[in-house]
Amino acid sequence: MSAKDKILQNRTLSYQKIILNVREVSIPLRLKRHLAPRTVRRILASLPLRGHAHSKGSMIYINTEVKSGLERGRDDLLAGDVAFLPGQQCLCFITNDYNTQKLMTPLGVMEGDISILKELQPGDVLSIYEDAG
Repeated sequence: MSAKDKILQNRTLSYQKIILNVREVSIPLRLKRHLAPRTVRRILASLPLRGHAHSKGSMIYINTEVKSGLERGRDDLLAGDVAFLPGQQCLCFITNDYNTQKLMTPLGVMEGDISILKELQPGDVLSIYEDAG
């Protein structure tokens, strides 16, 4: 099975599995299309993404070039959530329950152990790419 076939195998109409990699640790992400169809589509089209990790409270984020407006905005996010901050074009990973000052677009969830995100240091690099199985 080719790499492209494996990627397509991880796509469904309702969600898309992708991978967040930090310090050689992979965290599966499940982006849910029904939460924000336009934003999820634009993020998938921009993969792979790579950038330095930034943190603010219980939120780890990377800057992207993805341009998408607010979809079904929320300001209360739970540990393990994945969200998009439209004004700053940031892809965000929530490590503890978090109330934001700005509305964010919910995208999905991180699956598995996210404890490594709580240990990130300035300069650590995050990579996000499609799950090729």
